[in-house]
Amino acid sequence: MRLRTAIVGAVYRKALVISNAARRTSTVGEIVNLMSVDAQRFMDLITYINMIWSAPLQVILALYFLWQNLGPSVLAGVAVMVLMVPINGVIAMKTKTYQVAQMKSKDNRIKLMNEVLNGIKVLKLYAWELAFKDKVSAIRESELRVLKKAAYLGAISTFTWVCAPFLVALSTFTVYVMIDEKNVLDAQKAFVSLALFNILRFPLNMLPMVISSMVQVGVLIRSGQQINQSSNPSTNQSICNSIKSVTVFIYKSINQCIN
Repeated sequence: MRLRTAIVGAVYRKALVISNAARRTSTVGEIVNLMSVDAQRFMDLITYINMIWSAPLQVILALYFLWQNLGPSVLAGVAVMVLMVPINGVIAMKTKTYQVAQMKSKDNRIKLMNEVLNGIKVLKLYAWELAFKDKVSAIRESELRVLKKAAYLGAISTFTWVCAPFLVALSTFTVYVMIDEKNVLDAQKAFVSLALFNILRFPLNMLPMVISSMVQVGVLIRSGQQINQSSNPSTNQSICNSIKSVTVFIYKSINQCIN
């Protein structure tokens, strides 16, 4: 919560002093999104950021004990997990692309709505309601299409990693039974192995979510850096001196008139 408050406060302070030239690149929509939606994503990522190192550690320990229990047949399960890594990488890259497109559509929508609200009197005077309604609807449809594609990718990623422990267990047990006739899958080995596979479930489910959140936050950090690097209104010393001279002249003139 403190992180979210700090981000909102920093963006708000910067928005108060940003120059008019910088407002052309950093729109009102970008600033509003960064304060309302994106700050929450930063806070959500911090909650599970430790999964970046703890999830691989849990996976390694679980695989070690599985090796002690089932032997080299665990390599079949490892192969299944390795095959799922590039799938998750492709999904993460596509998610990043859709995230950038969504932010662009959202910024355009908020910018247009801000213009509509600021010029509502002119809009009503010339009866431009339907024209601007069509523009807003077109931007919303574009944003909705991107959100649908991102949702489909998220569903595929979730389905893949939810099925991962089952596929790993199935491949491991199959190889364990088939490589040697002496290998008997008794109750002890089966239940211990299933318990270890269940331990694998949480890190395998959380790791892609954390990676996806990090990709989104990476896009948001670049947007925040663009706003933070925007120039403040420049203070020209000669203009300040001129204003000071004019003020002194007016003050002296008033004193002469009074005297």
